[in-house]
Amino acid sequence: MATQEFLLPDVGEGLEAGTIVQWLVSPGDAVTVDQIIVEIETDKAVVEIPAPVTGTLVSHGGKAGATLPVGSVLATFETENGATAGATNTSAAPNATAQVSAPGPAAPTAELKTTGQTTTATAATQSGSQTKRILASPATRKFARNNRIDLAQVSGSGSRGQITQKDVEAFLAAGNPDTSTAVLDSATHGTAAPTPPTAAPAAAARKSLKLESRTEPLSGLRKQIATNMQSAWRDIPHVFSFEEIDATALIEARRELNVEFEAQGQRVSFLPFFVKACVIALQEHPRFNASINMSDDTVCYHGNFNIGIATATPEGLIVTVVHHAEQKSILDIGNEITTLAALARERRVTVEQISGGTFTISNFGSYGGTIGTPIIRPPEVAIAGFGRIHEKVVPREGEPVVRHILPLAVSTDHRLNDGEHLGGFVATLSRLLSNPIRMLGHL
Repeated sequence: MATQEFLLPDVGEGLEAGTIVQWLVSPGDAVTVDQIIVEIETDKAVVEIPAPVTGTLVSHGGKAGATLPVGSVLATFETENGATAGATNTSAAPNATAQVSAPGPAAPTAELKTTGQTTTATAATQSGSQTKRILASPATRKFARNNRIDLAQVSGSGSRGQITQKDVEAFLAAGNPDTSTAVLDSATHGTAAPTPPTAAPAAAARKSLKLESRTEPLSGLRKQIATNMQSAWRDIPHVFSFEEIDATALIEARRELNVEFEAQGQRVSFLPFFVKACVIALQEHPRFNASINMSDDTVCYHGNFNIGIATATPEGLIVTVVHHAEQKSILDIGNEITTLAALARERRVTVEQISGGTFTISNFGSYGGTIGTPIIRPPEVAIAGFGRIHEKVVPREGEPVVRHILPLAVSTDHRLNDGEHLGGFVATLSRLLSNPIRMLGHL
């Protein structure tokens, strides 16, 4: 028999550490190559790590909740003499130019450390079931724990059968029994002991929760957001422009498009229109589709239009990217945004799906915001924010009329763009969105 140490791989771009969400196998368990053994949370996603060998798990490199640096021992295995890691999985990573449907991140390249030798292996992910376990993101598990819900009693509606926060909310709304005396997460702690059903409604369970002062580490996604925003606000001299756009024609265009595709079960929000308008405006004003690098005093003007979409998740904003948006129709963009948003909320996006953005959109109107000051994501040089469409009394030909107004806020990096440039970009966006027929040639 040979003992082999499995080192935590870099599953992202420049990842420094990962936090263990849950172990799916215990010391002494037999494992097969490519069997998912642990879930690791990075600052961008939750990644499933497979076993690199067939053998027996001897020990864990850390308990659930522990943060390990990349390259440290994640697990130790015992294998037959001469056993090697499994064959490389040749399945390609999801193509960012097509509609994204892959449920998990791209396969990481792992390093397997063996006594007396080092073997490099590609750790392939697999979607096949291993042992019976509950699929749910850390945010969903936390929400369930806070509401004393046993996830084993909740049915999952996710694309892979995973339980989402909406599933837990529906379980609560249905007035299902309180599970406070059961072990709440059987995926982590084993099967929950059966408890007698009670008639306590969900509202009563929520009232029993008390708010207490606490201190917790700033970690994971929230820490990454904090670091990025602090850097962006400190290093980038922002200049802002605000505009109010008459959205009457935009509302009608969306209505007609949804009537056209309703029979196919497809609908689009306003967001794909915003993306398409931004792409056209960026084509006319390329200095806004750029990246600035002060370390070597260069500016890169991008030929592709990769539009980042800020998506709210329980842990914070995740920006997914619609790559080559200039090559896609409004309907294609809408379908891809929906898919990416679902993956982001479950922390299942791949590194590719959140990388390579050249311009970002923040749709704060989707959660009721009217106006805001969006912060630029370096090394990008601009970001557009769209508020909630609302009715407002405005003058038309000397008379007050009620119109639907779309608030627009654009931020740009003053090191590259001046007020004149910003005014031209905002004017182009306003022209396109106030009369979407102008975008027909780009559909």
